[in-house]
Amino acid sequence: MKILLLSATVFEIEPTVNKLRARAESESGNVLTFSNGVTIEVLFTGVGLTATAYALGHRFGGGQLPGLAIQAGVGGAIDRKIPLGQVVRISRETFGDLGAEQQDGRLLNLSDIGLHPGPPFDKSGVLRAPAGLASLPFPECAGLSVNQVSGTAKTIARRRERFPEAQVESMEGAAFFYACLQSGIEPLQLRAISNYVEPRNRDNWRMGEAISSLNEALWRVVGAFL
Repeated sequence: MKILLLSATVFEIEPTVNKLRARAESESGNVLTFSNGVTIEVLFTGVGLTATAYALGHRFGGGQLPGLAIQAGVGGAIDRKIPLGQVVRISRETFGDLGAEQQDGRLLNLSDIGLHPGPPFDKSGVLRAPAGLASLPFPECAGLSVNQVSGTAKTIARRRERFPEAQVESMEGAAFFYACLQSGIEPLQLRAISNYVEPRNRDNWRMGEAISSLNEALWRVVGAFL
């Protein structure tokens, strides 16, 4: 079993990587090999959709492909029913700022302007994870990926109106889904909620709690393979 474990930044999954390194039988570069033959490759993509797309395009374009790719990170909850610190599995993704803007400020996706992107998107422009991951013990949520996270009431209102199903906002998820689905790789995205999507206020963020919850959940997943 070959697993690709990725995150935008080191600090989001560093506790899990340290535990994996301590358990590994051997380590070569960023690839850890375990006594049962499982290998886990660690990749830090950088922040944002472009960095994620480049990193995965570079990785998937050469060498043996993994059987499973796991993206782990923090995110903001659009849906306030999700508790801070909760770890969720993103089961579908949408690019939140790919398209056009109307004169009245309404957001239009590619389908709205007659440029439907085609597979692996569905007819509504959504990227969906395979149904087989539904058995994992994490609440399923709909993701919205943007290059610039929401920080004003006006932006939040426009995005909620245009994407009413979206529950969690991140800066990498849709690029991850797109790259994996195009390459025939199963994508598992875990997000720990560090803050609510509201007018920007860093004092309300619970980053430490989210990272702790994320790594506890992530270990439950990767540890099951070892």
